[in-house]
Amino acid sequence: MPPPVTSPRRLLLVTLAWVLWVWLIALLAAELTPWLTGPTSWGPDLIRRATPLARWDSGWYISIAEGGYEPPPRAFGVETNHAFFPLYPLLMRLLARTTGIETAAAGNLISAASFFGAVLLFAGWVRPRWGESRVRPALLALLVFPTSFFFLAVYTESLFLFLALLAVVSIDRDRPAVAAAAGYLSGLTRITGVVLAPYLALSSLVKSRREGRSRARALVAALLAGLPPLLGFLTFCAYFEVRFGDPFLFMKAQHNWGMEQKTALDGPRLIATTVWGDVTTGRIFHRSPVRTLEGAFLLLFAYLAIRLLREKRWIEALYVLMTIGLVPFTGTLESAGRYVLPAFPAFAVLAGLAARPALFRTFLLVGLLAQAAYVWVFVNWLWAG
Repeated sequence: MPPPVTSPRRLLLVTLAWVLWVWLIALLAAELTPWLTGPTSWGPDLIRRATPLARWDSGWYISIAEGGYEPPPRAFGVETNHAFFPLYPLLMRLLARTTGIETAAAGNLISAASFFGAVLLFAGWVRPRWGESRVRPALLALLVFPTSFFFLAVYTESLFLFLALLAVVSIDRDRPAVAAAAGYLSGLTRITGVVLAPYLALSSLVKSRREGRSRARALVAALLAGLPPLLGFLTFCAYFEVRFGDPFLFMKAQHNWGMEQKTALDGPRLIATTVWGDVTTGRIFHRSPVRTLEGAFLLLFAYLAIRLLREKRWIEALYVLMTIGLVPFTGTLESAGRYVLPAFPAFAVLAGLAARPALFRTFLLVGLLAQAAYVWVFVNWLWAG
């Protein structure tokens, strides 16, 4: 008897086919349209040795992996690598030094390995919540989302997704030590660990109460489940305090990339001003099509969060809303399509389109074509993500 379509082997084969698709597009983009290449501030050596899926912010991760964190900026507008969390570049350094492979390639391998692990965990998370029939379409929805190629790039999306899913699945399976370790590491991977914390705590609380534990025991278990991501984040802040005298240096470094001095609280105002300017001047699709699509991705995930609420999956809805809620505090929509990727419950809802096969096939085709376009412009330095 052949294995079911949602067996681990089948799911990994589908994922492998997608990986080959993304890398094929990336390699073609790098070779066929050199005349399309946009400007970059990378040095010639880094450009020469970088892989096609190492662009833009990948350079900062490579710099941390190879030389650690730089001295803090002495003036506004000086770009440094302090905006990036340490776990991913530390793994890059470890792999590069133990195997001798190039640092960017090490990052690609870590991203790919993390994503293959995340795929199996995602299936294990979807199955008890929506049933076997939702697993494959949920995976397909995750794979063909236009910005999902970042799971293979030298970025932290796949590592965080793996750790987040490992934590929540471990809570489901009564493995608190694994959940705590994964949660702690997620807090060292990216800022999204802060919103993962309440999701893990609430998941643990609901599970404990469903199993008949007392309120006190359930609250203690929830605290132990939700605290590790915050501890990981605080460890990062403590390191910056000890070394540079500023626990929030990562925020200042990120704001240095902007054209004006700002704080996270200024972010929503800046985005509102930008959107209003695009609408009133007619730049929505003329001069700012990518930014417009990024805003559309945010609206889509907000809608998917509402769908989760309607299905009475309020914990998952809260996590999706909190994940996309981080975007306004960055002050820009430019990377919103990437920031939504950790909101994995939304893809399970999106997979509901499979109930209408013709519509789902259209969604898959459009997603793959849009993804190819995104990869092409990313590889050619025309879009930062």
